[in-house]
Amino acid sequence: MPTRWLTTETLVKLVKRLRERWPGAEVEKIVQKRSKQILYIRIEGRMVKLIVYRDGRVRAFGEPEGVALALRNIAERVLGVGEHRASEG
Repeated sequence: MPTRWLTTETLVKLVKRLRERWPGAEVEKIVQKRSKQILYIRIEGRMVKLIVYRDGRVRAFGEPEGVALALRNIAERVLGVGEHRASEG
């Protein structure tokens, strides 16, 4: 199974998509671990934590919950995983 990390290219694409939705969005910190990447993102003055696992799972935590869910959906689209992955055929 190929790993689905955020690379430099996908990170740039993620930030671009975030700023389309929230113009003031900033990635504050990125933590790389063996099994996951953790991004701390400031959106509308609030901190949201985005976790990307090497198998492609994406989780997001923060307030308000709707922002965290939207962030997770955007990240899944950028990575091409989850419900948003292209149909294989």
